[in-house]
Amino acid sequence: MDSQPQEQATRIAREQAYRRGWQQGMAEATIIIFQLLKQGYPREKLEQLFDIYQDEYVSVWRHDGDLTQMEPFPAFDIEQLEAFLATHPGYGRE
Repeated sequence: MDSQPQEQATRIAREQAYRRGWQQGMAEATIIIFQLLKQGYPREKLEQLFDIYQDEYVSVWRHDGDLTQMEPFPAFDIEQLEAFLATHPGYGRE
């Protein structure tokens, strides 16, 4: 029995899922950025909050999450990120 067509179908399904997730994440990030800019957040602070979000939430979810099931993408909780930044002043600045 030839397993190549099944392997190719699996790769295609994974790539489709990856691209859907990437597109959804990018769309959500864009909405969040514009909402925060409208609220008057300075660009530098937004960069810090997004660095925290990426480093402390998304990266952990991506690498340590349960890969045997679909888990929701970590919420961009502005209050939680602000609290983290308050305890880590200068985060992401060199």
